[in-house]
Amino acid sequence: MTQTRPARADGTTELSTEPPADVDSTAGKLVYVYLSSVVETTVDSIAESLDLKLIELLPTLRSLQSAGYVERAGERCRIVR
Repeated sequence: MTQTRPARADGTTELSTEPPADVDSTAGKLVYVYLSSVVETTVDSIAESLDLKLIELLPTLRSLQSAGYVERAGERCRIVR
């Protein structure tokens, strides 16, 4: 399981985990906060870490992607803002 954390210019890790106001669902907020802390990971890793079933996670990721918060390339997901 590979996860990437954001690094600031001073070498410390920056964690901005406050979900945007327009993310309404509990699952959306949970996934956003998780991705904010790891920046990039796999769909399976998100599901495992958050104890979510793919049937719940995939629509949540699509919603976050449509809103411009998440970028998805195959199985990899990353926070974009």
